[in-house]
Amino acid sequence: MFATQLCIAVVATLGMSSVQNRTVCEIMPSVVEESEKRGIDPVVFSSLIFHESAFRPRVVSSAGACGLTQVLPQYSDYTCEQLKRPKTSIRAGTIALQYWLTRAKGNVEKALCGYNAGNVCINKPKSRTARIVTRRYSKSIFRLAAEIRAMAKDKLFDDFRFYNKVVDDDNID
Repeated sequence: MFATQLCIAVVATLGMSSVQNRTVCEIMPSVVEESEKRGIDPVVFSSLIFHESAFRPRVVSSAGACGLTQVLPQYSDYTCEQLKRPKTSIRAGTIALQYWLTRAKGNVEKALCGYNAGNVCINKPKSRTARIVTRRYSKSIFRLAAEIRAMAKDKLFDDFRFYNKVVDDDNID
C-alpha cells in the first residue's frame, strides 16, 4: 500500500513523462523494500533517484555512473549493464547509501554528500567541496522529499512513513 501511495505522491509532485511515471510505479515496491531493509527513508531515496536519473534506468553519466541510482560500477559488485536493471540499481544504491550513512554516523545530510562526492564529505566536512555538495546536492534532495511529503499530505495519505522525517522540513533553506 505504501509503495502505491509513494508512487502517486512522486508522480503528482514531479511532473514527468508517462514513461517515467510508469517506471516510478513499477519500481516503487523495490524502492520501499530495499530502503526499509537498510534503514533508509524511502521518500528520501526516491528523491535521490529523481535527482540522479529522473527515473531513467538506462542513463549513464559522463563519469561512468550507471542506472537509476547512478552508482559507479567500480564501487559496486555490478557491471554498468547490470546497474541499468532497476532492481539491481536500487539494491546497489541503497547499499551505497547505507555505507555512507554508517561512515557519517547516521547523519543523512553527510551521507548524501558522501554518496555524491565521496570521502571528502566525511574526512573534510568543512572543505569548500563538501560545503558546496551539501548545499546543492543534499539540500536539494531534502527539498524534493519535503515536496513529496507535502503532496502525500494533500492526498490525505496517513502512512507514518510520510511523516518519518530525516530533517525538519521547516528548516530547509
